[in-house]
Amino acid sequence: MAPAIRPPETAQALPREAYLSQEHFQKELERIFYSTWQYAGHVSEFPTTGSYKRFAVGDVDLLLVRAGDGAINALHNVCRHRGAQLVSDETGTCKRALTCHYHGWAYNHDGSLRGAPKMGEDFDKTQFGLKRAHTEIWNGCVFVHLGDQPPTPVRESLAEVVWPYADLDRAKVAEVATYEVETNWKICWENALECYHCAINHPELVRVFDQDGDAGGADGGDDYVYFVNPLLGDSLSVTLSGQLESKVLFECTTPLDEARGFFQWHTSTFEMVASPDCVAVMTYTPLAPNRTRITQTFLVPEKAEAGTDYDPGTLFELHKLAREQDNQLCTSVQKGVTNPAYVPGPFNDIYEVENLRFLDVYWKLMGDTSDSD
Repeated sequence: MAPAIRPPETAQALPREAYLSQEHFQKELERIFYSTWQYAGHVSEFPTTGSYKRFAVGDVDLLLVRAGDGAINALHNVCRHRGAQLVSDETGTCKRALTCHYHGWAYNHDGSLRGAPKMGEDFDKTQFGLKRAHTEIWNGCVFVHLGDQPPTPVRESLAEVVWPYADLDRAKVAEVATYEVETNWKICWENALECYHCAINHPELVRVFDQDGDAGGADGGDDYVYFVNPLLGDSLSVTLSGQLESKVLFECTTPLDEARGFFQWHTSTFEMVASPDCVAVMTYTPLAPNRTRITQTFLVPEKAEAGTDYDPGTLFELHKLAREQDNQLCTSVQKGVTNPAYVPGPFNDIYEVENLRFLDVYWKLMGDTSDSD
């Protein structure tokens, strides 16, 4: 069995086995990723009735489907007959029904069983609808929750986070960048929580981002942090130039030099970096104790057209560059914690405060993770 893993008594990082143990990793899936809200997409990815997108974490595989009433339903991607996977494509459209290729059972967009060939007159279709997960849309972002009991609504949990833009459900996905990194998901998230490393490792970013900036916002206790993104000088956007790189901007409710947001939701390892011309969404999906899928989703105003109003290579360049630099750092840390000589060191009490807040959330969610449970 994995050694007992206990909350640190001092302000230190997690112990070595938290990044290596398969048993501990499985408990994280169950107690965190299967039990908290997770970002699954943006409303613009479901333009018509029957539009679907898959969302997978651990052994869970969901289909998010736009129904005729406009709702986005999260349906488990497993037929109620013999368990075949209904859909293998990552995205697509099923105009009429989700039909199993194995025996032809067909399901409506709300998951109800539409037809089951030759099952007999006494067969009750109402008892064999697809299993569902909870969904909620917040600022155009679609979240799913796998728990059996109704969770606290996202809108309540994030009530104090007010973006300085018109509703982001009028945005669209301009580009998605995906990386598979040989490192533990927590190393990725812990890296994202601090800019202590920025001056050394992100020379381009620190030309526009003020790591010592003090900007007001909403503090959700241990659960999340939101603040006005502090940029240097006359910078207005997280771009290499620091300037706006699109002709079409989000509809801002505040002056442009204040229309920036930085949001991290520790419970869901969900991050948004918002500028007037682009909103970058970051998520971290655990694949194994030493492997993580990192997804960057870039949102732009729905009327902005690539090549006409903005150059994707320019608008998203700094975000991607910083991500690639962070991927190298996270890989290095994973190699280091694998060494038996690793012991957790102390956090910086100025630049790594969010790491401490995340630890509080993490241990509350994990509970007792001793080798006796």
